[in-house]
Amino acid sequence: MRALSPITRRILVVNLLALGILVSGLLYLGEYRRSLVSGELDALKTQAEMFAGALGEGAVIAEGVSGERLVHELVRQMVRRLVISTGARARLFNSAGALVADSRILAGASGMVQIIELAPPRPKTGVISAILDFYDNMARRLAGKELILPYREKPFQIAQDYKEAMAALSGETVGVVRSSASGMMLSVAVPVRRYKQVLGALMLSKDSRHIDKTVLQVRMDILKVFAVALAVTIGLSLYLARTIARPLRRLAKAAEKARHGHHRQHTIPNLDDRDDEIGELAKTLSEMTESLWLRMDAIESFAADVAHEIKNPLSSWPSSRKTCTAWTG
Repeated sequence: MRALSPITRRILVVNLLALGILVSGLLYLGEYRRSLVSGELDALKTQAEMFAGALGEGAVIAEGVSGERLVHELVRQMVRRLVISTGARARLFNSAGALVADSRILAGASGMVQIIELAPPRPKTGVISAILDFYDNMARRLAGKELILPYREKPFQIAQDYKEAMAALSGETVGVVRSSASGMMLSVAVPVRRYKQVLGALMLSKDSRHIDKTVLQVRMDILKVFAVALAVTIGLSLYLARTIARPLRRLAKAAEKARHGHHRQHTIPNLDDRDDEIGELAKTLSEMTESLWLRMDAIESFAADVAHEIKNPLSSWPSSRKTCTAWTG
């Protein structure tokens, strides 16, 4: 198989490099991911405020002079029912920072049962997944951004374990993003109020499974478009290189044969149908070759005439000598 010409290689490298840089920028999707995370936090905040309002109205009991407090038994039931259709996890801390309700803890006749969600299996995308993970790590390092803190959950949780929960007990609404085994953990904590009294902090948390799936789907769509663009780019590059490199090779071979040949059978290919620089080059080489042959013909004719003129006096010199000798005698 004939190796690619240098021009073909250069055209391929330039076109593929430009396409690779474009696709690398599109695959980053950093701003798109941040917008998804921000949207998810806003949705969690809205849900948490609605749930906190419901708890503040329906799960509170008056305690005389000390004010009001949350009813733990009722709170546990409400928290579980409120988030059952959202896919989020709800934890409620009282004003003292103790955990009084967790949507993943069920109370039954045999005691407390905790529900632990396992990390979803990673999709078997093989090499593509490994490449995307490597790309994410490199992009994160090059960006120089701070790595988010890991999510850790203690066996016995209190509000002090989560800064957003402590902020909610102070009357603020705070959202936090942490890293986890499955990607990211998004948390939002809002205060549970009865009028102006903060009775506790409701914290909703959700993993980034949906966000990662959305980003992966967008990336796969980009890669599909990239595959089509890559095939088109390679095809057009080879076609472009062929229209340039192939006629140049023909012209170079014809010029080489004409240089080493001693007759006119080696002519420059006729590329008059090309209305471009290569056509002009072929026409110029053809005219130059014809001009050289005309000069060679003139030189050969001149050399033949000179040889003939030199030969005639030499051939007539003996007869002239005899005539001169006879006349003298």
